Amino acid sequence: FARHHRLAEGVRKAVDAWGLKLCAKAPQWHSDTVSAILVPEGIDSANVVKRAYSAYQTSLGGGLNKVAGKVFRIGHLGWLNEVMVLASLSAAEMTLLDCGVRLAPGSGVAAAIEHFRRTAEMPVAKAA
Repeated sequence: FARHHRLAEGVRKAVDAWGLKLCAKAPQWHSDTVSAILVPEGIDSANVVKRAYSAYQTSLGGGLNKVAGKVFRIGHLGWLNEVMVLASLSAAEMTLLDCGVRLAPGSGVAAAIEHFRRTAEMPVAKAA
């Protein structure tokens, strides 16, 4: 559970760096399995999902029911590591830029990298 929380926090750091918001506004509603990310007004999240797949062979989840067209989802549950999450964030970031979202290229990935580096368990050196 701790690993999933750490990976999810990396995604949340990226979303914040992009200047976007999660669908789950309050931290007690944040999920450690998937993050639903609100796209800016005027952007259709279905286009984000389609572009990610067609341009970068990356599957992002679409919004369902009331949030269809308003959010895309990034999953962070299962056999994942930091590098896999960073690859997903890179694809999402490039896709958002392609779809006209104004954000600083590399900002989300950099925020996630800093989080992962800051929270990594460092191996303890053993004396010879």
